[in-house]
Order: sequence, then C-alpha cells, then structure tokens
Amino acid sequence: MTVEEAQAALRVMAGELLGIEDRLQAIAAGLPESADRDAMLEGKIPYDVATDLLGTIEVVVADDIRPAFQRLERASRVTEEELRQGYSEA
Repeated sequence: MTVEEAQAALRVMAGELLGIEDRLQAIAAGLPESADRDAMLEGKIPYDVATDLLGTIEVVVADDIRPAFQRLERASRVTEEELRQGYSEA
C-alpha cells in the first residue's frame, strides 16, 4: 500500500466516523427525556436507562469519535513539508 492509498483510506474511515456520530446523535435525539433528569444529573437519584444512554452517547461522541475523526482527517492530509515544518518549530 502506498502512502497516498493509506491516506485515502483514512479519509474514508474519517467519513465513516462522522456517519456513526450522526447515527448516535439520532438515537440520542429519539430518547425520552426523564422528568427527573436534573435530579439524576445532580446525583440525587440514580439514572434511568434513557439518561444513562444519553450520557454514554454524549461522552463517546465528545471524547472518542470527534478526536478520532480529527486525528484521522489530519493524518489523511498531512504532507512531508508540514511534518518537517512542525519538527523545525518544536
């Protein structure tokens, strides 16, 4: 596999991650909001399943999918010149 082929594959995978993010957001949007959500978030009562799912989706999107997308997207477009320049600046 060439570098160009690998970068093209990473661009495709980055796009797939955006698709997964969209699907997760659609699931989150369809979940019912509990009347006790504030109390749950304040730790006064345990989470119900819908609130737990929503929290899980929010964390996965923010902490995992978006950073992975950004890293893959960057890697799919980085050039030798950019890497040399970054090395020189460090």
